[in-house]
Amino acid sequence: MDTQKNLMMFTIVVGIIFGIWFLFAPNSYNAVMGVDLSEVSDIALGNQMNIGVSLLVLAYVNWVLRGLSDIENCEKIMTTFCIGWGLFGLGGLYIVGSDFALSNPFTIQAIIFIIISIVYFTMRAPKQS
Repeated sequence: MDTQKNLMMFTIVVGIIFGIWFLFAPNSYNAVMGVDLSEVSDIALGNQMNIGVSLLVLAYVNWVLRGLSDIENCEKIMTTFCIGWGLFGLGGLYIVGSDFALSNPFTIQAIIFIIISIVYFTMRAPKQS
C-alpha cells in the first residue's frame, strides 16, 4: 500500500507545482512550451491562472483521497487517479489536434500524462501479503 500512497503523493506534488506555476507565472510556462508570448491575451492568461487555482484544488482533493485510502478502497481510489491522468492526456491530444507532432511540447506532455495513467492502472491494487 506504500507504493500506491507514494503514487498518490506524486499527483499531489505535481498539482501543487503546476498550480502555483500557472497562478503566479503563467507566461513562464508558456515560454517553456514554445508559445509566442505576443500572441497571449490577458483573457488567456486569466484562464491559465484559473487553471492554476483548479490544480491547487485538485491537489487538495487528492490529498484528502490519499488520507482516506485503505486496503479496501485503494484500488478504487487509484483508478480515480488513473482516470484523471488519462483524461488530462486524452484531452491534451484532442487540443493539439492536427498539430500532433513529437516536436510539439504539448503532444509530449499529453503522451507523458497517458503513460502516468497507465502506471496508476497497473499499480492500482496493493500486493496482498
